[in-house]
Formats: sequence, structure tokens, C-alpha cells
Amino acid sequence: MINKEPFWDDLLNDIKSHPYHTVYVVGNTDCGKTTLSRFLVQQLAQIEKVAWIDCDPGQSNLGLPTTLNAGIYDASLSSPQHIFSRFIGVTTPQRKPLLSLLSIVRLHVRAVEQGAKFIIMDSSGYSAGPAAVEFQAAIIEAIKPDLVILVEREQELEALNQHVGRLGGIELKRIPVSQYVTPRSMPIRKEYRENKFREYFQNSDLQVVDISNLTLCGSLPERYTVQNVRGRIIAFLDDEKFIVSLAIARSIYDNDQICVCLVPQFDVEQASFLQLGEIFLDAELREDHSKQVS
Repeated sequence: MINKEPFWDDLLNDIKSHPYHTVYVVGNTDCGKTTLSRFLVQQLAQIEKVAWIDCDPGQSNLGLPTTLNAGIYDASLSSPQHIFSRFIGVTTPQRKPLLSLLSIVRLHVRAVEQGAKFIIMDSSGYSAGPAAVEFQAAIIEAIKPDLVILVEREQELEALNQHVGRLGGIELKRIPVSQYVTPRSMPIRKEYRENKFREYFQNSDLQVVDISNLTLCGSLPERYTVQNVRGRIIAFLDDEKFIVSLAIARSIYDNDQICVCLVPQFDVEQASFLQLGEIFLDAELREDHSKQVS
């Protein structure tokens, strides 16, 4: 059950009556962006096809950490009909802003192609500071949402407000943080990410995969060693760079022709790219910060 604020109903009615087809919800960490987005999706999906774009690669609700995702909903919040995922290989867009921006744009295009009447976009918590403002402003300029919702405690998004306010054709609403928000500590957030990985890889097998027909991309080292490969999160991508499967690398050898990895069953024939991320997991699928790519 969602604990909602009374003014959320007014916001919902505004979205339906205008209508605002693409809505971008922006705010810092622990401000209730996702709960508000879930409420909007839940209500709008009762009348139209809705896309929920989750722009947070660290605390993703729709997919795994290191990914950005779009879920397509039709009269049901609990089970999206389709989920489309992009791999950025890190858990904060701060480390991969260009790739994050590209992925968000591609997810929005895919949502439009799927016929979503409403698209609700839930930003990451990366919105404080000049670089973050520039990043969020770039997303807004690229997507051109009909409505931007700034969720604030004390007007901390004033710089972004001024920027968006100068852009033509975009409505802007500033709303307070919900009284029901419960902050989550860094250890809790880390545990959430690790549990998501454990759930995904629980039925995976160690496989030897022929990658000779795949193009390697992402954070590529000059040469592959046990130290810079073992435990690294990698992704098999299709010809539009949407995720086919995630995997945990063990080794890459034979002149980059063979990859040994822990991976769920998947059809490698669907893959065109193998992208290397920057996050490592140990044998217990805990984040291994000793091997993070700098």
C-alpha cells in the first residue's frame, strides 16, 4: 500500500487533464521520488498504457544494479508486460554521465515505440551540485518532457528550477518531500544491491562462452588478467545495445575469443556486444571495492 500525500491526487488529475504525456520526477536521495512515480504509474495504468522509466542504476526497482530500465504497464503495477534494460556498468550516473544520458534517451524512445500514452520517468538521486544539475538539465533538454516535477525539502533544486524555467514548452511543478519518506542508510542500500544480484544469479551456471563474434565495449583494460576480470559485472547486449543477459566474468582468454562467466541460461546468438562494467562482486556476490575500476 502506498502512503500518499493529498496533493498527489491533484498532481495526478493535472497529468490526466492536460495531458502531460512525459513526466520527469527529479529529487535528491530519499525524497520519495520512486513512491510518487509508483503512485502515478499505478493510477494511470488503470486507464492507459504507461511506461515507467527507472533512471537509478544503484537502487533500481525494475532491474538490476548497474542498469537503467523501462517497464511497460497495462492495468497492473505488479507485473509489467515488458521490461527493457540498458547496461551502464556502475551504480551512479556520476561515473558514466554520457552513457547514462544515452541510455535514458533510448529507453524513452523505446517507451514511445511501445505505444505508452503516459511515460513516468523516475530520476536517480544524483541532482546536487553543479555537475549533477548539468546532468539533469541535459536529460530534460534531450527528452523534452511535458512536465518536470521537482521534489524538494528546502528549495535545494533552485539551480535546476532556474534552468528548466528558461526552456520553452516544459511545465514545471515544485512539491515538498512526503512526510512518509523513510531514509535508507548506505549499508541498507548496499545490501539491497547485493540481494538483487543474488536473486538474479541464484540459478546460474559457470559457462564457457564463445565471444569471437561479439564486439567488446565498455571499460576495457589494456590486457585481461585475473585481477581485472574475475568478479566483474558484464552484459551481453543485442544489436540495439539492450540487455540480453548480465553475467559475472571469471576469465577472458584465447585472444579475447572465450569468456568464462557465471550467467543464467541465455541465447548467445541474440547478442552482438559484450560490455564490461566497472563493478566487481566476490564469491558471495558482495561488492568488492578493492577491485573497482578507477
